[in-house]
Amino acid sequence: MPGWEGEKQLHSEYRSGKADSPGYTEEQAAEVARFQARLLELSITVSTHSFWGTLDGRVVEARMALKHAHEPEAS
Repeated sequence: MPGWEGEKQLHSEYRSGKADSPGYTEEQAAEVARFQARLLELSITVSTHSFWGTLDGRVVEARMALKHAHEPEAS
């Protein structure tokens, strides 16, 4: 993948940029595709689970609780 260099920033000599990259190897690209497919599969499994139908309109509260379930409880 070709790199790039941005324009000089106003009031600065800084130029953002990215060096050339060889990109993914075939093995890395296959691994990324496998991870993305697994992520999609798990996302569908969670979002279509029958549990969400049991919440009587409290879906947002339940999703927020699930999102923070790994955090330790405040003392």
